[in-house]
Amino acid sequence: MTEKLKKAFRTFPLANEETVEEDSKVTIPSQDDVETAKEWVDAKEM
Repeated sequence: MTEKLKKAFRTFPLANEETVEEDSKVTIPSQDDVETAKEWVDAKEM
């Protein structure tokens, strides 16, 4: 089940945290994760 969730969220950048904001505990994804997610969204719009 865990492996399925990892695959399901691989284009959701917040699921792959690079850092966490100390005050708010908000996860910050890497630039690569954001770019991958954007490419996926752009491809789905075509």
